[in-house]
Amino acid sequence: MRTLFILLSIFFLSLQIFAQKYTVSGGTGSPYSYGENLTGTNIEQVYLLNGLTNASVTYSSSAVSVVFYKYQRSQADRQQIPDSDISISSFNNNTTYTITKVDDGYGYFAEVNGKAEDAVWIIDYNLHKAALNSIKPDETSDQCENLKLLVEKTEDELSFYSKSGNKRNILRKYTLSYDDMKWDEGKKEFVSDPYNRSFDIGTEVNISAPKKNTNFVLKGDQFAEHFNIAKQISASYDAVAVEGHIVFEKENPAGTDDESAESTENSAPLTVSYSAKASDAVNFYTWYIYNENDMDNYIVRYTDQNIKYTFEQSGNFIVRLEVANTASACASDTTSVSLNMADWDLQVPNYFSPGGTTNTEFRVSYKSIIKFKCTIFNRWGVKVYEWNDPEKGWDGRHNGRFVNTGVYYYVIEYTASDGKKRNKGGDINVLRKN
Repeated sequence: MRTLFILLSIFFLSLQIFAQKYTVSGGTGSPYSYGENLTGTNIEQVYLLNGLTNASVTYSSSAVSVVFYKYQRSQADRQQIPDSDISISSFNNNTTYTITKVDDGYGYFAEVNGKAEDAVWIIDYNLHKAALNSIKPDETSDQCENLKLLVEKTEDELSFYSKSGNKRNILRKYTLSYDDMKWDEGKKEFVSDPYNRSFDIGTEVNISAPKKNTNFVLKGDQFAEHFNIAKQISASYDAVAVEGHIVFEKENPAGTDDESAESTENSAPLTVSYSAKASDAVNFYTWYIYNENDMDNYIVRYTDQNIKYTFEQSGNFIVRLEVANTASACASDTTSVSLNMADWDLQVPNYFSPGGTTNTEFRVSYKSIIKFKCTIFNRWGVKVYEWNDPEKGWDGRHNGRFVNTGVYYYVIEYTASDGKKRNKGGDINVLRKN
C-alpha cells in the first residue's frame, strides 16, 4: 500500500510538471498567472506582466525539432519567432529555449517534431491599467432595504484569443469594503459586520443598505493589487435604514427566582427595565405596552430610548418598540417581546417550629400580591408580631424571646393583582421542644 501511494504521488507530480510546459518571467514583480475560462482554448495559461522589461518565455524539451511561433488572433496568423529572439542552453540532453523578445497581446507556442503544443498568452498590464474615478451612493434610490453605489472608472478590455480564433474576455475584479453592523442575539447587542468582497463591477453596485454610518472603499483591479499598484477611492455614507431590538432586565419580585421577563411564572408587582438597541440612523423611539386581550388600546406609551414599567396585574402583555429616522422616508422597524404575569395566589402554612432545625419560620407562599400586611395574635387577642413584606415572615419571637408552644392566630390583609382587597385569617400551631 505504501509503495502504491508513493508511485501515485510521483505520477501526479509528473502530471503537474508535464502540464506546466512554459515559464514566464519579467516585468516589475512576479507575473500574474490567470487560469480562468481556458477550457477548449489550447492555452496553457494567460500571464499578465507589469511591463515587459526583461520579459521572457522559457520552454524545455529533449526533442530534435522545436520551432516557436506567436499569433495575435488565431493560429492561422502565426508568425515564426526568429532565432535571433531565442537563446538556447543545454544540459543532460535537454535543451532550454528562452524567447527574449515578448510582445503584448500575443500567444506563444512551441511546435515539437511538427506537433503544435498549447500556448501561453502574454498581456502587458502596464499598458491596460484600470483607473478608478469615483464611487458615490445613489441618493435617489430606495436606501431602506438596498443601496445602489454609482461607480465611475475607465478600463481597457482585457481579452485573449484561443488558437482557433475565439475571443475570450478577462474579468477585472475590484474589492469593495466597508463596515456594517448586525444584531448578535447571544450578546444582545449590535456587533461589527465588515463587508469585503472582490467581484466584477460595472457602473453600479447593489448592496444591502448598511445599518451603520460607514465609508465605502473601492480598490483594484485584482491585477493592480497583485502588482501592489492598486489605487482606491472612497465615499462616506450616513445610514438611513433602521433596525431596533429590545433588551430587558427585570427586578426579580419577592418569592421568585425568575430571570426572564418572558417567564410564565412572573409574579406581580414586577418592575422591568427595557432598553432600545438600534442602528445608527435611529433617532426616534416609541414604546407601547398592551394587554394581549386588547391590542387596539395601549396601556401606556413612551418616547424615551430606555423605559421602566411596573406590572401590577395578572395577564399576558405585549411590549412593542418602534424605531425610526424622522428625517428619512424609511418605514419604522417594529419589534416586540411578551410578558406573562401569573394569577394571584396566597398559601399559608398551619404550623412551624421556631428555634428548631427545619421549618423554623412562619412564611406565606404567594404570587402577584401587590399589598400585604400580616398580624399575629395569641389566644387572648394580644398582638404578638406584624410585618408588611410577603417575602419576609415571623421567626416565632415576641419581645426578643421565643413564644410558648401553642395555637396562635394570623390575620392577613392583602391586595392581589386583580386590584381587589381581601382578608385571610386562621390559626397557626407553634411547635417547640422546650
